[in-house]
Amino acid sequence: MTNKGDIKHWSNAKGEGQLFSVELLDSGMDIRATFFKEAVDKFFTMLEVDKVYCFSGGRLKAANMQYNTCKSSFEITFDQNSEITLENDSGEISQQTYDLKPISELDAVEPGAYVDILGVVKHVSEPATIVSKKTGKELSKCELTVGDDSGGEVSCTIWGDRAMNAQQEFADTPVVAFRRARVSDYGGRSLSASGGNATVVNPRMPEADRMRSWWQAGGSQGAVKKLSTGGGGGANRFPEFDQRKSIAAIKGEGMGHNSDSKPDYVSFKATVSFIKSDREGGAWYPACFNPNDPCKNRCKVNQSTNGMWHCERCNQTNAECVYRYIFSATISDGSATSWVSFFDDQARVLLDGVDANDLQKAYDEDNETYLGHFAKAQFTDWVFTCKVKQEFHQDESRVKTSIQSIHPVDYAKEGRSMLNAILAM
Repeated sequence: MTNKGDIKHWSNAKGEGQLFSVELLDSGMDIRATFFKEAVDKFFTMLEVDKVYCFSGGRLKAANMQYNTCKSSFEITFDQNSEITLENDSGEISQQTYDLKPISELDAVEPGAYVDILGVVKHVSEPATIVSKKTGKELSKCELTVGDDSGGEVSCTIWGDRAMNAQQEFADTPVVAFRRARVSDYGGRSLSASGGNATVVNPRMPEADRMRSWWQAGGSQGAVKKLSTGGGGGANRFPEFDQRKSIAAIKGEGMGHNSDSKPDYVSFKATVSFIKSDREGGAWYPACFNPNDPCKNRCKVNQSTNGMWHCERCNQTNAECVYRYIFSATISDGSATSWVSFFDDQARVLLDGVDANDLQKAYDEDNETYLGHFAKAQFTDWVFTCKVKQEFHQDESRVKTSIQSIHPVDYAKEGRSMLNAILAM
């Protein structure tokens, strides 16, 4: 068994139940198998990836290729009467097979196709949460920037629990094999990784050793062909014209009040009309100097009387800290104006790549230069995606809007999109 998915629950007019799917590989072909209802309770815990089993009592049917990425044109269903026994692994069956595609050639692959790639994870974005348009359910996602020795670089999205732990699992630039990742033309070329165990960190295969040697020999410094667009090394995708609303929709649709725990997300094109840069001490906070878990240069630190910086999260004390942006601003469009919060990744895009550590030095030495960077960013146009969530402070509720992604405006493309929208009316 090469892959095992999570248990999923379903409900419709005929009733409700549960299922999970696996991928099975013999000496010549792989096939998808699904377990329903009572079979989930019987077999889910028993089955383990990379183990060899003998299966009997399944029913064969034509594969639904919308959900099936295996090579076989059939798939199997098992119920509680099926029989499965663990067999000795003689080594005749491979643990996994790959048909690897160089990343630099993905721009020639049709969107919707599935590919196997092997590469080095160069960057891991912060996990984010979106709401599925189809189901209305909240989904966790994380975007990885992956490069290989073909000189290509692409953004690959992983989902679910694995996305929430991605910054730990994919730390330190590991070699990763992605099996049956789905190709998309959203934001150039990008990938969506299959679930379960189809994403393998440091796989046991000769190609992985070659990839690791390439990276250690200076592959990280080579020329790069970027297949994915968007700022911030795998940041959230660019919201297309038909996916946007207006700032007035935040209040008009009651965003942030829909749930006590789940935020709303909204995208729009707007102008930065004011930046609150006059906060005492500067538009940032001091973060822990420790780049490793659990802090990763994010947790706030306090300076003691001897000038040292102490972090309560990792209990380390350092002579230095790392400054990360945090400030408020107003953004406006033709419908309304809203206060929003900027954090480090998005603020650096707004401020044309200027790092908070560099601007902190200007704040101490040349206040005019410091203010000049913010003045340059005012009255600029961007396409934003915002998270809108209700928060409670001292028993009072308020709706907070935070910038999740920020993209420059392509005026020619915006004009064409507006014209197409008018013609479609």
